[in-house]
Amino acid sequence: MTFREHVADLDTAVFEALSDEVQIDGKPDPVMGMFYSPWLDVEVMRGQRTGLREPFVILREADATGVRQRTRVRALGDVYSVMELQPDGSGMTKLVLRPEPCPSR
Repeated sequence: MTFREHVADLDTAVFEALSDEVQIDGKPDPVMGMFYSPWLDVEVMRGQRTGLREPFVILREADATGVRQRTRVRALGDVYSVMELQPDGSGMTKLVLRPEPCPSR
């Protein structure tokens, strides 16, 4: 078995263990993706801290085909809008999301 085949097997195992079902507008069937909604503490002026949330989902490149900014994505019962696509060059694409409805609207 080649190195690439081992990595592909590892990717498959990771996706099976850590993935959630993600529905992307415009695609008939859900795809599997690793969804995260981390909280980051950012220090602002005068030492005050605030929590910023940047949810994202990591998809296989093939599943991210056709996704563009503002595409709606449903994950874990919530609806998000794609703000940025970040392909990593290894066959995975990170979709940076914003919750909908966006509180700033």
